[in-house]
Amino acid sequence: MVNEDLLRQLFVKKSLKNNENGFQCEMKNSISDATIIEPLKLELKGESIDKKEKYKDFIIDLNGEKIENKNINDQNPAKFLVKSKATLIFRRDEPLQKGKYKIRFTRLLTEEYGDIPFSMKERIRE
Repeated sequence: MVNEDLLRQLFVKKSLKNNENGFQCEMKNSISDATIIEPLKLELKGESIDKKEKYKDFIIDLNGEKIENKNINDQNPAKFLVKSKATLIFRRDEPLQKGKYKIRFTRLLTEEYGDIPFSMKERIRE
């Protein structure tokens, strides 16, 4: 099992922000090459959200290549190599309000390490 504190290093601090269609956050791989073989599943909880919002349908911009999360599978994996940067782009009807949020990757299945779920806290500062 991979240490959750180590996995939190993937998340780029202060990268959670609103965009024109929802919100986004960034990850940068400084740990080890990984091959994602199943769609990521993510939950978002915050002060301005009544219950957890669950996301599976979003876009991953992996070093300029846009990948639909729902299309990732073992036949069509996403290679998250060391020094790679990924921007996760989520659709949401309204922007996130200023405040604290807990982001939890409930499913992050890799070929090399199995399922490596982790969570972190981040803030919208806009």
